Amino acid sequence: MVTSLGSDRQTTWSRLLAGESGIKRVDAFSLASVFWHPTLWHSTEEFYNLPKVEGFLKKAVNEAVGDANLTLPLPDCGLVIGSSRGYQAEYEHLVNPTNWLNLLSLSGAIAAYIQTKNTVLSSMAACATGNWTIFQAYELIQQGRCNVAIAGASDAVLTPLTIAGFQKLGAMAKTGLYPFSLEREGMVLGEGAAVLVLESLTSAQSRKAKIYGQILGCGITNDAFHLTNFDPEHPQGAIAINDCLKRSGLLAQDVDFISTHGTGTTINDAMEARLIQKIFTHSPYISATKGATGHALGATGMMEAAFCLLALHERVFPPCVGMRSPAFDLNFVKDSCRKSIQTALNLSFGFGGQNTAICFATV
Repeated sequence: MVTSLGSDRQTTWSRLLAGESGIKRVDAFSLASVFWHPTLWHSTEEFYNLPKVEGFLKKAVNEAVGDANLTLPLPDCGLVIGSSRGYQAEYEHLVNPTNWLNLLSLSGAIAAYIQTKNTVLSSMAACATGNWTIFQAYELIQQGRCNVAIAGASDAVLTPLTIAGFQKLGAMAKTGLYPFSLEREGMVLGEGAAVLVLESLTSAQSRKAKIYGQILGCGITNDAFHLTNFDPEHPQGAIAINDCLKRSGLLAQDVDFISTHGTGTTINDAMEARLIQKIFTHSPYISATKGATGHALGATGMMEAAFCLLALHERVFPPCVGMRSPAFDLNFVKDSCRKSIQTALNLSFGFGGQNTAICFATV
């Protein structure tokens, strides 16, 4: 992972468990420096001169591949890469038009980097992109197209156009991100990338690979109702969750932990809280982590999926960073705590009515 908390998995995870936040105030007029100069996290690394969205992703790929005890090149590896904005930051500040050919395909850049000759896919489902990406990689393995697949998502969204768009919607917070709180006032944009290595169980076991968890199932629906709002009469988010549970062979009461979308906006948090209260009456542990990482749009669900897998692997729940006065009667994790955990559900919702739920379990 590369997040506002840290440029690797362990730093990000340790700071998240400590309840720290990577959110800080940035002068909008200084944002030009974000585009013209590389950020410090890779200033001494091979990705120095790359667009941030690509540098984030390649660094995360390196970490994930190394952690999986694999080495590049990976010519037989399946690849699914997701992003909400892709190279938008570079297009907004394109100085030399001759460079535009290098900014066409983020998945293509990673395919060339790992040198795969196998299936390469691109996912774009707004803020639900992360779960979409994971499930497409999962399907590549299920269909026998590959034994190993990389699922990754990256976004570098601190651009004038992106900020202006969310400000126009009235969705941006003014002082901070307070998920599921009475004080919530909106979202805070974040940046970064996360990458998972998926592998068939027989292949992983034969290599004695480190296994964080398994994918049980996924549910994906669309509201077909409104560009930015949810359908109150026909909540497709509930259908996505129930489909995920059915395909996972689980009942609602079998879910131990839920990683929420938790944007800190009035509408999203209320909708999501109602869904959870209606379906999960046994009070599973609830976490919201965007108060730590910010909302990295297409990459955010991938980060939260990684948090689910780390929670399963280490038997510890991450806290709801930024929560002040809870506005809903849910079993929120206020401080990281060690508990028995077998299953974790990752929820992501995106503009355009995208609803996704994916369930992970211990092996």
